[in-house]
Amino acid sequence: MNALALGVTAGRMAQELEAWPRRQVRLAELQALLVTAEPALAHAPDRRARLAEVLDELVDAGVVELPGERSYDRSAKPALPRFVRVERPPRPARRVSGAGVAWRPELAWGGELSVDAQTLADLRAINGFFRDGGSERPIVPLRERSLQLFGYEKRLETLMGSQLFAPGRLTLEQLRCEEVHPPFVYQVIGAGPDVLVVENHHTFVSLCRLLPAAGDVGVVIYGAGAHFKGSVTFLADLPTPPRRVYYFGDLDIDGLDIPVHANTVATAVNLPAVEPATWLYELLLGHGRSVPVENPPTHYRVRKLTAWLPEEVRADAAAVLERGERLAQEWVGTELLVARGGKAGL
Repeated sequence: MNALALGVTAGRMAQELEAWPRRQVRLAELQALLVTAEPALAHAPDRRARLAEVLDELVDAGVVELPGERSYDRSAKPALPRFVRVERPPRPARRVSGAGVAWRPELAWGGELSVDAQTLADLRAINGFFRDGGSERPIVPLRERSLQLFGYEKRLETLMGSQLFAPGRLTLEQLRCEEVHPPFVYQVIGAGPDVLVVENHHTFVSLCRLLPAAGDVGVVIYGAGAHFKGSVTFLADLPTPPRRVYYFGDLDIDGLDIPVHANTVATAVNLPAVEPATWLYELLLGHGRSVPVENPPTHYRVRKLTAWLPEEVRADAAAVLERGERLAQEWVGTELLVARGGKAGL
């Protein structure tokens, strides 16, 4: 839990939840905890909205986990979860020594380790891989090798963040495998050094047809909604590494969460930051007609996600979301782009 990132009320609730006797906390209990943490809310008309905002903070900090959409109380606005689950750190597993194993030269450092029983079993499987001539095997996608080694295709990804892959220890090259990135659909429209990612495929088609070939954007990518959160690393596999990466999506909570998440992933692996396509958001705000959403976002969520947008559009975008409305990116379609002359610059 990152307590420093929490406000006063959320921090007080987090302290109470840390000692909560059960993993599940019901809505009535959350409401009582809220009043305890912020007594002025006892008879406040906005108490429900305040609880939704605090829950957003607690979710972001990893303190609680929300249930599925079906487990929400919609008797009043905003909708609230009928319960949350407290995120508790797992109990530390019993440690065992690797000193008694006859390690292959590639794993000579294994005898110095103290690990849990599962990790030791994983190391034994890798030891067998080296013993049986694994270093002569062809290089394959990472999950294929993981399945062969452990019987579970995602286990190797977990181990990559552990001490087994510390400097001087295991490498993917030794295991004869490599990371591969989830691909995305893209179209080359010119020689420009930048790329534009578009959330939905109808707008993708319009922009591919109308962006000028001589502009800075040389590649238009179909983000496929939330798929881009994972496929953003495929940017590294483009024939020419992009200079800048721009994004344009729906103006709603999901549409902003996608590029914010993708930006975090991209910058963590030294790819260009995912930036807003400001001129497209300006067109959307200037020409689109917003519609209400079923579950309006909290002020906290709006403030957090619209911080990704540039100052030129941030206030107007936040106002749309604060009203409990959204703008579909398809408002920036073929006819509007033609009327605007297919503006070249981002």
